[in-house]
Amino acid sequence: MDTHEQEKLKLLIQELAQLINAVLVRSPELKSAIQGIEEKGYRVDLVLASMTRILRKELQSQPEPLEATSTEFDEEFLKTLRIRLDGLSNS
Repeated sequence: MDTHEQEKLKLLIQELAQLINAVLVRSPELKSAIQGIEEKGYRVDLVLASMTRILRKELQSQPEPLEATSTEFDEEFLKTLRIRLDGLSNS
């Protein structure tokens, strides 16, 4: 991948991160959950790790499916964001 393509890809990934942030900021469920915690005297810092997998254009084979586990907290958090992950198992 040449430098121009790398810069273009970097801009696209930044745009994706900004869109995800915008969606979360507008979530009334998320705001309500954070406000409830803060009303109990706790400070909330929401940090989301964004993991983006970019495959080379030349790559023809399909990647192996990733295996993941979740906790009850993970599932409740995703539920407040209306995100459903099929096949995710509790650890």
